[in-house]
Amino acid sequence: MANDQDIISNKIPKLIPDVVELILNILPYYYLPSCRLVCRTWNDVILSSKYDPSISAASNFLLAHVYSNRRDRLSFRNLHCLELDSDHVEGVKSVASFNLRRKYFRRSFISTINSCNGLLAFVVTKNTKSWLNSNTVVILNPMTNEYFELPKDEFKGNWLTCSYGFGFCPKTKHYKVVRNSTVEDRNSTVNYKSEIFAFGTRQEWTRIESPSYSFNGCHGVYLNGGLHWVGQDDLHHDVIYRLNMEDEKYEHIPFPNDDGYFPCIGVFNGALHLTLSMEGHEYTMWKMKEDGSWIKAFSTSVPDVGKNILSFSQSTLEQVKICKDGKILCVWAGAELVLYDPKTEKMEKLMDDTIAREFSVHNIDCFNFNALPDILTGKI
Repeated sequence: MANDQDIISNKIPKLIPDVVELILNILPYYYLPSCRLVCRTWNDVILSSKYDPSISAASNFLLAHVYSNRRDRLSFRNLHCLELDSDHVEGVKSVASFNLRRKYFRRSFISTINSCNGLLAFVVTKNTKSWLNSNTVVILNPMTNEYFELPKDEFKGNWLTCSYGFGFCPKTKHYKVVRNSTVEDRNSTVNYKSEIFAFGTRQEWTRIESPSYSFNGCHGVYLNGGLHWVGQDDLHHDVIYRLNMEDEKYEHIPFPNDDGYFPCIGVFNGALHLTLSMEGHEYTMWKMKEDGSWIKAFSTSVPDVGKNILSFSQSTLEQVKICKDGKILCVWAGAELVLYDPKTEKMEKLMDDTIAREFSVHNIDCFNFNALPDILTGKI
């Protein structure tokens, strides 16, 4: 006797794969996971190389994680898919959301590290007296809700600072997670160390040569085969440390000649950008050219700073996406969406700043429905 699934499948008109592909190409990206459940043909077309969502198809796909929101204390459990929408009061609208796996948010704090090729890395910190002692790094494919949890470190001392980065080696097709930490052992000796977890080759944390001075504690960003962090050199000058994903060697890149402070780096429109804070909530944005030199992108200020914005986070201004009208969507202070207009050189706030919140926004520039272990180890 046929089961319910067979009866349902027989009632669905069978379409040839080419027709299914045409249908899928005009559907919004956030419907794709549900479309896989229609029937085997639809699932096969989505998973096959014939249907390969391009970067342009995902150009409006943003993934947001809310760390805290006083009006919704459970919001940190969810990831939200956002689309740019000029008609919406906040410039974006939430089109879908899903819960993070329960084991990761129970009595824990979750912070996103960075995204790479459509995958998202985040670190889970358990609520302990020494809050930097129990970190778990997790890789998530948001299109399949599949997780990969990395092994924990057996180090018994204390982490004074700890920052991560998630990147990709174009030559080997392997993904790697890097951890840079300032640690204090049982003898109160402070050391700097860098470790790497290389999928497909070394399934454990392996120590590599580290810069002799510390990073600033913020997570890294990935661009063109390298991970980048802000740190200091032996003369205590601010620099950008770049780790080559192939040879796993560090190089340092000097800052532009500017008097700003609280540096923040990010990837925007295919280039590395550096934000420096000035006085009075003013910011200067620098863009790195292909030869490693810097060019000033723009300077601006954020109006009407609300009292709910944490003072230590007011130094950050991150560019997220160019809108159709040429304005640039930015995240300010990890708490508000703002629009920068290059024509008027003015900043416009989009969100209600009476709500205390913290969140991060990431571009998802491509999709992958394959098994996560196969993606990470370069089998796909």
